[in-house]
Formats: sequence, C-alpha cells, structure tokens
Amino acid sequence: MVLNVDRPTHVGSRPVLVLTAGLWACVWLVFTVRSYFQVDDFWPLALARLFNVFIGGALSWAIYLFLRSQSHRRFVVLLVEGLILSMTAAVIFGVMSQGVIELITRPPPEPGQSYVDVLLDRTQASPWVFLAWCCGFLALDYNERLRTNELRLVELAALAADAENRMLRYQIQPHFLFNTLTALSTLILDKENERAERMVMALSRFLRHSLVRSPEDRIALRGEVEAQEQYLGIEQERFGERLRFEKAIEPDAERLLVPSLILQPLIENAVKYAVAASSAPTTIELVARRVGDRLEVSVRDDGRAGGEVASGLGVGLTNVRRRLAVAYGERAEFEHGPRPEGGYMARMCIPAETA
Repeated sequence: MVLNVDRPTHVGSRPVLVLTAGLWACVWLVFTVRSYFQVDDFWPLALARLFNVFIGGALSWAIYLFLRSQSHRRFVVLLVEGLILSMTAAVIFGVMSQGVIELITRPPPEPGQSYVDVLLDRTQASPWVFLAWCCGFLALDYNERLRTNELRLVELAALAADAENRMLRYQIQPHFLFNTLTALSTLILDKENERAERMVMALSRFLRHSLVRSPEDRIALRGEVEAQEQYLGIEQERFGERLRFEKAIEPDAERLLVPSLILQPLIENAVKYAVAASSAPTTIELVARRVGDRLEVSVRDDGRAGGEVASGLGVGLTNVRRRLAVAYGERAEFEHGPRPEGGYMARMCIPAETA
C-alpha cells in the first residue's frame, strides 16, 4: 500500500462555483425584488444589477484562485488574507457596479449628492456579501482539510498495520530456518545423505509455497494446511515415527480464508515443546470447522504430560494473536492452554470469509 501524498489539501473548484453562483444569485434576487417596489424604471436597473452580479462573481472567483495558491499556508493566515481581499473586492465592486448602473440607467444626479456619496451608498452592502462568501469558502476549505487529514490518518493506520503484519509474518522464517538447518547439519554429520536430501527437497517446496505469498495475503484453509503438511514433512525427517499428524477438516471449512502461515507458529510450538521434548510417539491434531459465520481452527497435541507450559512458548502465540488482531480486530478470538486429558491446545476463531 502506498500513501497518497499528492492528494490536494484545498477545496475543489466545483463546490466554490456552486457557492459563488448561489450567493450572487440570491443577492441579485433580493435587491431586484426590492427595487421592483421602489423605482418606476425597473427593467434597466434589473439588467444593471445582473451585470453587477457577474462582476461580483468574477471578483469572488479571483479571491478563490488566490487563496487556492496559498493553500499550503495555515488556516489562520488564509482567514486574514480572505478578510483583506473581501474588503478590497467590496471597494472594487462598488466602483464598477456604480459605473454599470450609470451606463445603463443614466440616473439623474440628486441635489447635494457627490460621486463619493453615491459610491459609498453602492458599496455599503457589498462588504457583507464578500464576507459571507469568504466565510462560506473558508468553511468548505476547512472541511476539505479535515477530510484530507482523516484520509491520511486512515492510510497511515493501514500502512502501520501492514508493516506490523509483515514484521510478524517474517518472524516465522528465521526461527524455522535455524531449526531446519540445524537438523540438516546433524543429518549430514551422521552421513544420512538420503534423509538430508529429502529434507532439502521438502524445505525447497515449503519455501516456494511460503515466499511467493505476500504477508497480507489470505489463502484458503486448504492451501494453508498443505503448506503445514510440507513443513511437517521436514520435521518428519527429524523425528521419524515420533511425530504423528492427524487432521479433521470439514469440507465447508476448506475454502474459507485464513492469513497466510497463521498456523505455522502453532504447529511449530507443538513440534518443539511436545514432539521434541518426548521420546514417545506424539500426535499433532489439526481440527477445523465452520460454526455459523465463523471459522474455528484448533491445533492440539497429546505431549507435555500434565499440560505444562514451556518457557518461551508465548512468543509464537503472541505472534499469532497480534496477526489476528491486525487482520480482524475485535472480530477474532484466540485462546490457548493445557488440555484436561494432557497435552496443549491453541484455538482461533475468525470470520468465515471466502475469496
């Protein structure tokens, strides 16, 4: 996953266009309706005010273009710049609108009224219009900044979860390879070349299966079980008849998705703390079934008489717990502990998902 650093942090042109058109249309409607009841020569004045609306819209759009170029600045700076530009635009609007009205309507000058008085009269309402537009624009811009920040926070959280998932997933390989290479070295020293060759081939098949998978991949339980059978094939060369593997997987559960190599630490713990710790044959059992909209998977062993827990056992289990939390959050359940009849069991329950 790649963080989108090119996402714009300013409001787009379409919402601003709607804001500008809506505001100035309302201004034209209010002043035109008022003039209808106050003047006799209504239509020339209505036409003049229509031109004024276009002038006000153009000035508003110019403010927007300037503020958009300043979108990298802090919001407070944009607020101050917007207020200054609104006052400036109000003066420009007053001058230009008075010129348009004089050009179209040619009103007779009132006794004792100078051009400055007329200009002030035309300008007194426009600052509030530009301030209203500015407040509307800044509200849209602030909302866009919040939305952009929220999206980036979501992406950062997803990146963090992905990085943690990769870290937890890759923790499997060094530990597993160390044990396998140690066993392979022992076989070579004992000149058991055929067993060493079978272990190398089994290791090659397992690595081919596991390394082509991305850490965030979810695969069908059937494929995950096949990978673990390849791993157990390697351990079978180490322990021979001391290692027995049984599986009881319901057909409905085989096609459900699980995180790639999620069972590896559970089975590896069973091999290390049950099979390797006993000289008697030990059975590892994998049970999976679908329970409503949940997939329940258990890894059990009948070793470790009395169900004692070896020190260090929690590393692999913590790894599994964290991966499930990253992948499913609170929807995942994970528990482990000694079995009453002897041995140990780890059980996870996750949402039933298909490809």
